Amino acid sequence: MPDVFLQQREEFSAYTMSRVGVSRELFDEFNRLLAPHVTQVQFRKGDYLQRAGVPATVAYWLYRGVARRGMLTKDGNDVTMAFSAEGDSCGSHHDLLAAADGQPAQEFIVAETAVTAVRVEWAALARLREEHSIMREYYLKVSEHSIRRYSQSCLIRSMTSANCRLAAFREQYPGLEHRISQKSLASFLGITPQYMSTLLRQERPED
Repeated sequence: MPDVFLQQREEFSAYTMSRVGVSRELFDEFNRLLAPHVTQVQFRKGDYLQRAGVPATVAYWLYRGVARRGMLTKDGNDVTMAFSAEGDSCGSHHDLLAAADGQPAQEFIVAETAVTAVRVEWAALARLREEHSIMREYYLKVSEHSIRRYSQSCLIRSMTSANCRLAAFREQYPGLEHRISQKSLASFLGITPQYMSTLLRQERPED
């Protein structure tokens, strides 16, 4: 698996280095240290990578497919928080940290499409960070990137116009709209599927 993992990561090297803001040297060394600790896993559409209510102990990196992060409100509504696609890490950072104290996850992660992913135990990542300063450096960069992405998602939700939220989603997740369900997109935008259909109809040129 280590060699396969390194080959898979190399496919997304330019994307990851630009997105996370790491050097080639840091990217390569991080992957070399991580490779012995990963396992490749497959999920069918609709499978859960993480379930709410269960302590989160595993982080993922997506090689193929799309996953959706969300949570259930007290009244049972499904709220989509974010999406991950090829080359993205996939996990709920606060749930992973909370699990160290035995706390259950607040969020779920579900395969929006069939997914091929690499999984690593969060405890193994913690040990690697203790043993290697370069792992701590990479972790800091990933954490900074996650904060930026979270801020972008919050900004989208703060927009009062659904049309503006849809435009911002398309900018943040280029090409993703046609790979996810209309229901999931509506959930991310904070509108009903029916209103989502209305928005899309309004965009189509009249016959």
